[in-house]
Amino acid sequence: MTTSPNTIQFLVGNIYQRLPSTIAKLDRKKKHKKIHDWILYVDIVAGEEDIIDRVTFDLGPTFRPRTYVCHYPIPIVRPNNKRAWRFATRQQSYGSNGTNATIRIVGAGGSIFETTHAILLSSTTTNRKTPLHEFQERKRKRPSKMNAIPSLQNIGIELELTSATHVSPEAVADCLGSRSSAVDVVRDYSEGRKVSGRWKLVPDGSILCSRSQPNCHKFELVSPILQGSQGLENINHVLQRMDHITPKLRVNKSMGFHVHVDVSNYSGEQIVKICQNFIKYESVMDTFMPPSRRSGSDESTYFKSNRSAVCDAVLHHHHNHNNVHTHTATNRQCHDLLAQNATIDHLVSTMNTNGRYYKLNLTNLATGRQPTIEFRQHSATISYDKVSAWVRFCTAFCNNSARLASPTPFREGKGVEEMFEALFRYVVKDRALCEFYRGRRERVVEKKEGCGEKDCGCVVQYGGGKRVRGSCRR
Repeated sequence: MTTSPNTIQFLVGNIYQRLPSTIAKLDRKKKHKKIHDWILYVDIVAGEEDIIDRVTFDLGPTFRPRTYVCHYPIPIVRPNNKRAWRFATRQQSYGSNGTNATIRIVGAGGSIFETTHAILLSSTTTNRKTPLHEFQERKRKRPSKMNAIPSLQNIGIELELTSATHVSPEAVADCLGSRSSAVDVVRDYSEGRKVSGRWKLVPDGSILCSRSQPNCHKFELVSPILQGSQGLENINHVLQRMDHITPKLRVNKSMGFHVHVDVSNYSGEQIVKICQNFIKYESVMDTFMPPSRRSGSDESTYFKSNRSAVCDAVLHHHHNHNNVHTHTATNRQCHDLLAQNATIDHLVSTMNTNGRYYKLNLTNLATGRQPTIEFRQHSATISYDKVSAWVRFCTAFCNNSARLASPTPFREGKGVEEMFEALFRYVVKDRALCEFYRGRRERVVEKKEGCGEKDCGCVVQYGGGKRVRGSCRR
């Protein structure tokens, strides 16, 4: 089957299975069991899938939410053994036949195609013949946009920074603040860790100064609780005001950028899935971080490997219970350990064995300080593009890990390229983010992107009247 350029052919349909009442979940009102499990799909059977920007499935007013947007198709094999690219939404319901879904396809240039599909709640729907549709994108392809953060998603960020000797934290706060978002200077670190409704500058003694500014002021810019896309706009306004500080604020390899994602609405089972996906893809995330922010670097004391912690726990478990000495833990063993006795305390003790200084920090959930998990690995930056992309990545990683089916571990020896594609296609589900981090991978490999400054060295100590440069260990 061949198509002209910028043209695809596709099928619309649904797959159905009836769930046993013993496993079917109740609806929102706790009255009816959702025994109907179905997948509504758009399968591209000819043409290039990147002609489609997104597919929106409108399921009608009885569904909450009523619309679902799919940006990233997955490869599937159809019943006729032909390969296809599938945009889909999976739902569970209790009602009988009668749901009419409206499907809106938006092309990469903005062209639109709409059709409808009557959901059939019958096992025979899998073999039902459906008409072949054709869509042609007649407009010029536009750059993909990153997916929006859910409007009610709470987030927070922490940016580690330094200023020149003569630019005090108070002066920085005055410049960063505005009528709508003042910035407080907090001198006491313990006070700075308290949740606040305002931006604040908190002292951070773990930061080291760049060689060109050995007596710098060291602090962390901590956001209040921010929400959705408006939160990103707030961050952007603050970062724009940084441009007016002279000399500019600096970052180096001793600093990081942390993102907090609110998980207060997640169940323990959903937190487990986030952790399983994190250890599954940790080595992939290393590849789009600068070398200084990867496992095994001199700076990794403050963002240790969660996968290593889980694997160590597996080996310890086997030694204690079987008295068998093994040197490596398999992907399956690490994956399964997280699901065993999966209380929050168990997860924290396994993922964060020695405290909070891990790439993924769950200790706030155990202490009750705040209902967030913290991503600690990203390099320090004052670039909104990098901040925005990582915030979107972290929130999508959590939300999709939580709502989708439980992950399965990779087979041993899986290649990193295949793992990278799987991370964005099956978990993050954002093609624009995929391209952003594909580009960043190339830049960090070519050493065109580091900690953000030309002089990334750090001042460690003074000895014999002269400055001594050491590793950027925090």
